[in-house]
Amino acid sequence: MVVEDDDDYIAELRRIISEFGGQVNTTFVTNRNDAVAKLESDFFDLAILDLKIPTAAGTTDFDSEHGKYVFHHVRSVTPGTKILVLTGSPSDDFIAPLLAQKHVSDIWSEGAKVDTVEFLRKIDIDQAPEKIGRVVSAIHALSEIELQTNGLNLSTGEDRLVRIFAKHFHAVTCRIYPIGAGKSGARPLRLQMFDQTGAPIREVVAKLGELPQMQDEDARYDAHVVLLDGAATPRKMKLLEFGAGAMAGIFYQLASGHDASMFKTMAEEDELAAKAVAATADALDGWSKGRNQERRSIASIRAQWVSDDWAAKLHADYGLAWAKDFESRQVQTRWCSVHGDLHGENILVSSGGGVLVIDYGDVGFGAAAYDPMTLELSAVLQDNPTRGPDWPTADACRQWHNLEMYLVGCPMPEFIRACRSWSEKLMVGQRELAACAYSYLLRQLKYPDTDKDRILALLDGVHACWDGS
Repeated sequence: MVVEDDDDYIAELRRIISEFGGQVNTTFVTNRNDAVAKLESDFFDLAILDLKIPTAAGTTDFDSEHGKYVFHHVRSVTPGTKILVLTGSPSDDFIAPLLAQKHVSDIWSEGAKVDTVEFLRKIDIDQAPEKIGRVVSAIHALSEIELQTNGLNLSTGEDRLVRIFAKHFHAVTCRIYPIGAGKSGARPLRLQMFDQTGAPIREVVAKLGELPQMQDEDARYDAHVVLLDGAATPRKMKLLEFGAGAMAGIFYQLASGHDASMFKTMAEEDELAAKAVAATADALDGWSKGRNQERRSIASIRAQWVSDDWAAKLHADYGLAWAKDFESRQVQTRWCSVHGDLHGENILVSSGGGVLVIDYGDVGFGAAAYDPMTLELSAVLQDNPTRGPDWPTADACRQWHNLEMYLVGCPMPEFIRACRSWSEKLMVGQRELAACAYSYLLRQLKYPDTDKDRILALLDGVHACWDGS
């Protein structure tokens, strides 16, 4: 995108860009408002910004503040986009704060770091071909990588991120497969990369989403996941923050052989799924081992996953008259690091029952039993191929607190037993179990595409669990 109001410079930039032979799709705008609108709707690898521009088409209120507004909007809305600032001003005073926001990064895996923000005086416009050409060459080089998408539709940002990552490891081919997603909005993918001889380089789990979300997951990984045994938690390989507009990506090393999700395993072989649950418990044991008990309200346990405002709304919308009093109760718990979103698509299983735990966007502190409760209940509420209308029935859900009655007619009883056994190993008592199940179910009640009747029936079972303890 070129933001420029001077006809002579527009003509010169058109001429420069035309010399790249149709390799560049360019959007020209002349004012602040049109630039902001385009940034919010289109994808750009490079933004060329004149600073002294008007607010809207047909106005004459030229001011460098309008150009700086666009600059900050680029940084806010599409932070991975490289910026080239053009100015005719002889003073550098107002440029320094803009340049202070630059980063130095190997944006497109060229093997050399470049500035994410550059500055060019209009009197030096003859340097523009080199600066624009470097971006064109870098993007063109990325297109040399062959992506085999297996029917997946990638956005431009997702495409950029996969290619940048693959190029960093000198891959010439990259096969892309979906991994079932949760409800965070980020997209998880499995990548298989191959070099020019056809030899495999590495299998990778990629998670692609908005930059703040990926930076947050990166920080959570460094604070919590590094405390675990690396055998079942993939090593973080790279965080890509630039080159993909509003998107960023975090990439993890994937051990070969973990080809099925826990949900898929459960659908095909219940006993193997139960074995994988035990392996998951062992893998995450480092978070809870040695942690002392503490006293906490159920409200504070729930608040890790559902805000107070959301909870009050859900209580009112679904007639949960008992919930306010329930949340005021105190329970004993082990407060420790937890995965926070341990549904069946976030555990990859090998043929022998080994596991790899993925997706760390919700890792943080919580009640120890929250993870096994999430895994157990995700099997009947999320996109599990064994889930269906036959089980659990509403009556079975209301018997959730009585495991043997709950499991009547269950298609994956060993998996459920293994999850419950893991919960019982971690929990201080049945009341903590009820608090964790309640928190997960309220969280699921918030999403528009979940089975509300089943959730409400399960909440009845959870309430009965508390009453019976």
